[in-house]
Amino acid sequence: MLSHHDRTELAKIERDLELSDPDLATALREGRRRKPRGLRTALLIALDVAAVTLLVVGLVLPDPGVTLCGILALTGTVWTHVARHKI
Repeated sequence: MLSHHDRTELAKIERDLELSDPDLATALREGRRRKPRGLRTALLIALDVAAVTLLVVGLVLPDPGVTLCGILALTGTVWTHVARHKI
């Protein structure tokens, strides 16, 4: 159980949050989840496909620059997925 002082401080924090960011306060009160990230997911999948395509083209062509770009692109997409899912 909270003390009287703690309850009044908590009420002040709630009022300040309601005034400064009403959308966040509503989301916290109602427990709404974040909006789906469909567009971001589609973009990441498109970048994955482009990186794999670049790597395959680089391996088929005798140009090591294209292969290096494909490796770097795949590395970037892996970092993005790891950061997104916080593995």
